[in-house]
Amino acid sequence: MDRLAQANSRLRADKSRCSIEQRGDRLLLRATLPPKPTAARQDWHRQRIFLGVNSTHAGISFAESEARKITALLDQGLFDWQPYLKQDEVSLDLNQWLEKFKSHKFSQGISETTWQKDYFDFLKILENLNPDDGIASVKEIAPNTRKRSRACMAITAFFKFTGIQIDLKPYKGSYSPTTVQPRDIPTDATIQDWFFKIKDTFWGWSFGIMATYGIRPEELPLLEFEKMPVLMVRKKSISTSSDPKHKFQERSIYPIYPEWVEEFNLKSVQLPKSKDTGKQACKQFQRYQIPFTPYDLRHAWAIRSMEFGLPLELAAQQMGHSMIVHSQTYHKWISDRHHKQAFDRIMAKPDRITPPIATSRLVLINGGI
Repeated sequence: MDRLAQANSRLRADKSRCSIEQRGDRLLLRATLPPKPTAARQDWHRQRIFLGVNSTHAGISFAESEARKITALLDQGLFDWQPYLKQDEVSLDLNQWLEKFKSHKFSQGISETTWQKDYFDFLKILENLNPDDGIASVKEIAPNTRKRSRACMAITAFFKFTGIQIDLKPYKGSYSPTTVQPRDIPTDATIQDWFFKIKDTFWGWSFGIMATYGIRPEELPLLEFEKMPVLMVRKKSISTSSDPKHKFQERSIYPIYPEWVEEFNLKSVQLPKSKDTGKQACKQFQRYQIPFTPYDLRHAWAIRSMEFGLPLELAAQQMGHSMIVHSQTYHKWISDRHHKQAFDRIMAKPDRITPPIATSRLVLINGGI
């Protein structure tokens, strides 16, 4: 038996999870391993690790030692691809890794919108691939907020893809969509009253658009008005190396209430001068001492859509998020008045179901005993 066969025999006897293979004059290990960070396939499967050593006595000894080390790491759940990645992957800079990660996520079927909102918006805060700097970037975001929680998830996924270890669990915070406390959503009458208190032409119009269509304040520069009273939000997609041309994604939003389109004069479009309308809207609300936030107008639209009977899947599409997010975020915000309004509408229907007439009553009506 030659040295390679002897080494594999010892490994099998010790229940090693790796075996040594020879390809030409070079040695490699074969084992069932977790997905390589740069691979599209995301399940455990049989893979090879190239060791960069020749099939010599010393090389076989090294391969056997590596097989035992990797087995121990797999048994402890500590195996990391980073030491075994090809040199060209290890030497990539941040932007090159971001491009590879983007292509990888697209290969999994995500949309440009999901890439932008769920990944790139948070990855762009990174300055390099240093985990300590990544942690420092996350700590700049307000703790226990949705933004920090999502940043931790996006950055963790990205670093896992690069093969670099980072632990952001201690910094994720306690935020969860299911634990957010219901806001004091302004009533429609309150919203209407505040519209007429805003003297600035652009911010008054912006307030009205956000109230009537439930858009995010940062979407103000992305609006299209050709189909009014149906509002369009038109976003430029993210280009990739395989498809460098920019494309556009659109979503349609219907007014709730339609009467506000005329009452707030929303067809007289006031285009924003700044692209950073999210931050500017918050400042203007503070300036006018409005007792709620721009996003509360969006939440009010969501609650109002339920009162109008708009199916949840359509409301979610018009708001530009998933059904899961919609349900987790808004269902718990339906107050007693919303339940009462829904109940009263059902009871007022002339064709609503009524209880059956008791058999004993029928007998009496027909002149029985």
